[in-house]
Amino acid sequence: MSQRNVLSGTVVFAVALGLILVGAAVAPYAVQLGGSDSTDTQNAAKQAFDADELVATPGPESGEVTMDSNAAPKTVLIDVAHGNDVSESDVQPLVDALVANGHQVKYLTREDAQRNFNASLRRADAFVVVNPEQPYTSGQLTGVREFEDAGGRVALVGDPQSAGTTSVLGLVTVSVSSGTTGGDAGLTSDYGVTFGSSSLYNMHDYYLNYENVYATPEGDTALTEGVDEVVFRDAAPLSVSADGVSPALVSGGETRVESIRKPGPYTVAAQSETVVAIGDADFLAPESAYEADNEVLVGNLADFLVSGDKEAGAPEPATPETGGPAGSAPGSAPGSTTGSAPTQGTTPTPA
Repeated sequence: MSQRNVLSGTVVFAVALGLILVGAAVAPYAVQLGGSDSTDTQNAAKQAFDADELVATPGPESGEVTMDSNAAPKTVLIDVAHGNDVSESDVQPLVDALVANGHQVKYLTREDAQRNFNASLRRADAFVVVNPEQPYTSGQLTGVREFEDAGGRVALVGDPQSAGTTSVLGLVTVSVSSGTTGGDAGLTSDYGVTFGSSSLYNMHDYYLNYENVYATPEGDTALTEGVDEVVFRDAAPLSVSADGVSPALVSGGETRVESIRKPGPYTVAAQSETVVAIGDADFLAPESAYEADNEVLVGNLADFLVSGDKEAGAPEPATPETGGPAGSAPGSAPGSTTGSAPTQGTTPTPA
């Protein structure tokens, strides 16, 4: 074949290939402009994540934690004595609100819990427990029950707990749904509130991530006054089964429990006259406290903690009959704070 014929064939092939490519690029527009009634092909990813079905709506991340209560100065005791999975910064918005309104915040240290647990509670008006990882002794549990019976306010805040771990939830009013835990932390509830051991999630309506579930008020409780919607980043479902305690916050209807995939809604916070139980600890942290109406919830919790009028002298000093360390050496008073790290005081106090 001559060189001219070879070149001619090459040119023809190149031109044909160019026409094919141009035609492929123009064809979709030609169909659209031509008014074809052929069915529109949708992107598979768009079908899988339909905006009408999945709503990831970030809430406002601004606000201020404020308190409405004009209560006389009270003392709030925060437990850091039982290996609590919580740092000072994790509860700073709550501490700051209390201190700004003239209340005192103290931390229960390990030494206090071992030597003068009841004495520490006697000097407090409210007791806050967040994610303990070590069990409470029978004497300590008795002391907390007496504290609450005398009108002291108790807040139990806990993330989902795995089976076999110690939980806040064995204290006073609640038990762990996954079964009895180590030590004495698995007492049956006096109020019929049980914390679940699996996290909640919602694939249809969530805050940035399907594990960040929304919750809205249920009924009329002081804990949810002024709250429209809150965000819980790692929520545990609560089971309420007794008079005297009411659901306060519930998740959306499409919320599911991670372990069984059963759709909700689920109770995630409950309240009685003297006890609040909340199945999430992250809402107290600075990075979460201003999402949606979380700052209102934190402020309401602060109001609840100072709303009581505890009887003086409760709980009584521990004795062998109540499971306490009678005759043990007096310990030091729990340290107070105005936003600083937990400290230990030096005032000797009888157990």
